[in-house]
Amino acid sequence: MNKVWMIAVKDFQYLLKDKSVLVWMFIMPLVFFSFIGFTTQGFGGSGSGKVTLAIWHDGPIEGKVVEQIHHRLAAEQFDLRLFNTDQTLYKDKWQFEDYSRKLWLPSGMDESLKQKQAVTLTYQFKGDDMSAQLNEFRINKAVYQTLGDLLVLKKQHLGATELNFEAVNALPNLITLDSALAGERYEIPSGFKQAVPGILVMFIMMLALSSGAMSLFMERKTGVLRRLAAAPISKKQLIMGKWLGKWLLTLCQLVYGMIMGALLFKIHWGDHWLMVFILLSAWSASCAGLAVLFGSLAQNEGQMNGIPIIVSMLLAALGGCWWPIEVTPEWMQQLAMFLPTGWVMDALHQLMYFGGDLADVLNHQLGLYALALICLWLSFKHFNPEFKT
Repeated sequence: MNKVWMIAVKDFQYLLKDKSVLVWMFIMPLVFFSFIGFTTQGFGGSGSGKVTLAIWHDGPIEGKVVEQIHHRLAAEQFDLRLFNTDQTLYKDKWQFEDYSRKLWLPSGMDESLKQKQAVTLTYQFKGDDMSAQLNEFRINKAVYQTLGDLLVLKKQHLGATELNFEAVNALPNLITLDSALAGERYEIPSGFKQAVPGILVMFIMMLALSSGAMSLFMERKTGVLRRLAAAPISKKQLIMGKWLGKWLLTLCQLVYGMIMGALLFKIHWGDHWLMVFILLSAWSASCAGLAVLFGSLAQNEGQMNGIPIIVSMLLAALGGCWWPIEVTPEWMQQLAMFLPTGWVMDALHQLMYFGGDLADVLNHQLGLYALALICLWLSFKHFNPEFKT
């Protein structure tokens, strides 16, 4: 065991001397945490928060119909910013053109509706975020509710001529809806809650399959591994030492990623944070086994430079590391459960956000342990210290 540990420590120290390894271990994860976290904000959110809506009035910001539309829009959780030719700036001094959601209200709406003339409202938005259709539905709902309020005024003679919408707003609701959750409601993680665990899973795999496997390949190519095999060290000790060295490398990134996620991105790893660490440690062990296997089988540097990155990116995308797999089509969710990255991400979501415990992720754990053992067994079977050109 002393020889195994000696090989592992030396291998780990050798890897840390490579500046590119340090960049991909300590700097690039933070960059990806930030980028993916910002770009995936709102992917799984409930959409219940207030949304800013800029309203341009062709005339004065007044009138009974305009006030009622404002009232209905505010009830739909819109934070209104009002503009016209007399008021080009709002409290925060933003230009009207700077808003991504804009609504145009024509002038003279009160008189037009009294005379039963058509009124055209224009809504425009920039971007195509996950809540765009919901926001458009809310605006349509507010507009049609205003028309419904006008019909109620005329039907019940509450002051249709004066457009007394206060009388409509004071009417009791004749229809009530009682709703209750059929079970516990879980919010799909988005933003940094999704990005930090997902990108950490990807970088553990990428670091192991690129830097870890490359170091083993170069030791084969330069003859270092052949000299080690000729030393008074058994093949089993050599393989276990190399595998343990790669595992130490990925564990180092795991600990760093969890700490930085908590400190910089306010990630709460959940009440079962220790189980999260054990789960990711099993994933690190699997990736370390794949690194030893791939480093033993690779025949040229082209394979080492291309295949690990492609495999890592592909497994990360299909397994739900870049975005919450829960928002993807059903076929993609089913495909993710055939991939090790899908096992890890599903287990992380269960433990961190969906109220799961050890029993809920037991199969995920067993799958990762089995994968680590299979990779280690294949490493023993195909390990070759020789390099043939």
